[in-house]
Amino acid sequence: MAMTLEQRIERLEALRAIDDLITDLSRAFDAGPSRDALRPLFTDDASFLIDRYGDLRGADAIAEGVAGNAESGFRWTLHYLVSPKVVLAEDGRSADVSFMLWEVATAASGRAYWIGGRYLSRMVGDQGRWRFATLELQADLISHYPEGWNDKPPSLDSA
Repeated sequence: MAMTLEQRIERLEALRAIDDLITDLSRAFDAGPSRDALRPLFTDDASFLIDRYGDLRGADAIAEGVAGNAESGFRWTLHYLVSPKVVLAEDGRSADVSFMLWEVATAASGRAYWIGGRYLSRMVGDQGRWRFATLELQADLISHYPEGWNDKPPSLDSA
């Protein structure tokens, strides 16, 4: 059965809102990370499995756990969350979403790292607002970068 124009528009709006949620996640991670920015991205009963490094349950625990990681884990990050694959439920109220991670990070120790992998998630939407119900990081690469990060050169020809 063909979708109505209204259903097609609702589907496009949901897909756009899901893209925004992924973007908001990367910005919240890279903003310190920010408890205040992370908390509204998750349902109250959400779960976040961080590869073999942690399993956080509930939006408050996720926000606190990720933000608290800056003291013992990564103090600075730059996340690129790309190539989302969205399987939207027929009713348009939930979606299974996978997306890729490419990240540069500085650990609390000062060591630089390259990180790559994928996120698997279940997202739910309610009145146009989408949130993570589950999020799982599957890290394929966590590699120390011994040279470390450098400041930007004064000009590109002096790099």
